[in-house]
Order: sequence, then C-alpha cells, then structure tokens
Amino acid sequence: MTVTVVSPPADLEGLAEFEALVSREAPTSGIREAFTGAPQALAQGSAVRVEPVPELLTTGRAAELLHVSRATVVKLLEDGRLPHERPNVHRLVRLEDVLAYRERRDAGRREFLRQLTSETVADRPSRVDPQEVRPLAYT
Repeated sequence: MTVTVVSPPADLEGLAEFEALVSREAPTSGIREAFTGAPQALAQGSAVRVEPVPELLTTGRAAELLHVSRATVVKLLEDGRLPHERPNVHRLVRLEDVLAYRERRDAGRREFLRQLTSETVADRPSRVDPQEVRPLAYT
C-alpha cells in the first residue's frame, strides 16, 4: 500500500485552481469532498495524506479510522453496535459500516453538544456578578 504525504507548498498559487478543477470535474460527491478539502488544509499549513483503504478492515485499522483503541472496536463488535465478519480467526469490518458508525456517532455527539449549549444559554443568568467568576484550574 502506497501512502502519499504532501507538505504545504511555499507558493499557494495553484491551490485555488486545483480546488476549482476538482469541484467541477470530480465524478462523485465523495471524491469531490475528499479532494476539495486537500487544498484548504494545505493552504492552512497542514500536510495531506492520501492512501488506499481496503473494503474489509482489521479491528486495528477500524480503530484508527474511528480514533479509538482496538479494544473499543472489539467491544463495539461484541455488543453488536458494529457489524463484522469472521471468515477465520480474525474479525473483519466493512469500511462502509465503519464510516456509517462514525457518522452516527458524530451526529449523536453534535446533537448532544447542541442540546447542552442551548440548555447552558437558557440557564445563564442575564447578569454575571464579577465576584462569582473564578478562573478555571487545569490539573
């Protein structure tokens, strides 16, 4: 598997042209979305990595895509929250199932934060007494 990492260029001139070309010529919205994010990331000084991902993933690779530990993925499989196959002793997870789970999880997190924010704003006093404000202690 070949992984290509592109560092941000010193001259950002061609990035807008590349982004316009991809948004016009990409055959699917998924490809368009993947490649329009690349010039934006490069323009912000981030490197971009492009690599092939197989349709069937090991639990370790699924964990990387979900940004969780392998043990967490195994627990998701055992709980039935993420479907998997077991053609031999190893469990394999379909890429589409991992991506769908990630979208459901992230949507749930966004909804929770939206509710928490709306409750916090609703509960916020209209006037704050400066004597009651304490700096946050980070430990």
